[in-house]
Amino acid sequence: MASLTEGLTKETRKNLFGNADLNMLWTCAADPRFPYWVHVPDSFYEEENPHYQLMVIIHGTACATEDYVQKAKKWADEHNVAILAPLFPSGVVVRDDFNAYKMMRQDGIYYDQILLAMVDEMKARYEGCIETDKFFLFGHSGGGQYVHRFLYLHPERLKAVNIGAPGRPTYLDPEEDFYWGIKNFKQVFGQELDLPAIRKVPVIIAVGERDNLFIGDSKYGNNRVDRMKTLQQNYLDNGVETVELAIIPGIAHEDGNAERIETATKFFERYL
Repeated sequence: MASLTEGLTKETRKNLFGNADLNMLWTCAADPRFPYWVHVPDSFYEEENPHYQLMVIIHGTACATEDYVQKAKKWADEHNVAILAPLFPSGVVVRDDFNAYKMMRQDGIYYDQILLAMVDEMKARYEGCIETDKFFLFGHSGGGQYVHRFLYLHPERLKAVNIGAPGRPTYLDPEEDFYWGIKNFKQVFGQELDLPAIRKVPVIIAVGERDNLFIGDSKYGNNRVDRMKTLQQNYLDNGVETVELAIIPGIAHEDGNAERIETATKFFERYL
């Protein structure tokens, strides 16, 4: 049976389907359990040799992926940036587990490698016009957990990162085991932590001003605002060259998606 897109030129595809394939939920060929949203600026069809940088958006526990993508589109279009936003469903192996992706490697699934496979697929699908050797990485809450642990595993792939209010961060603390610290990092991940490479990645840590509910006793702080302050100081103490703390006025943990995207994209603009 012939495909609906078989033999079509780029112009004909656009006339038939509009920009649908630039704003699509694709299945990851490397592991079809995990789909991902994309947004590519319309200039893909309008310019002879389009070129885009890439921003990856990692969802939190309650997802909100589409909302983050929608709120980032205008900035992305203005700055020639494509967006990739993976979906990591809950209960993939353990049916009631919604935290696996935040830990990067769990139940035999390598969530960092799945993202890198998506990045490669996106570059190939859009004819190599997306710069993927290094990319921007944004995440809030559970997404913030993913972002900073991905930084520890793959600093060489990152232009800059936004770490948004993870409740249980991993500190660069050699006295504590993972996940609070990095004492047994090599045992957990099978590789050494490349601190010199991590130091070179620009970091912004973002948290809402009212994100101060009690989330457990810890030497790092008992609410997200305090833990983000501790995380910034921990990075500074370990020589991270650029690490800023953005305490976003007026918002708590669940609201403020637009403000979070604005905070991240203003920071990322410096490194376009």
